[in-house]
Amino acid sequence: MMFTIVLSELAENFLKKVPKRDQEIILRKIYSLRDNPYPHLKKLQGNKLWRLRIMDYRAIIDLVVKTDTIYVVRIGHRRNVYDG
Repeated sequence: MMFTIVLSELAENFLKKVPKRDQEIILRKIYSLRDNPYPHLKKLQGNKLWRLRIMDYRAIIDLVVKTDTIYVVRIGHRRNVYDG
């Protein structure tokens, strides 16, 4: 079973702002989740979202098991990705 990766507009906009090298690392890490996301994700407290650590960045993910979809809600620097 392979999960489908969907990037939100917010996540795509963030990727456009980071250096090309960081974009490649972030996307490679996100797409590595397709086979089995669970070992790499940590559940966030208080909601149904998950966190993926990528260098100094974090991806906030909504994992929809019924449709085998990994929805990347937001990507940002670790110091402010959880704000708002």
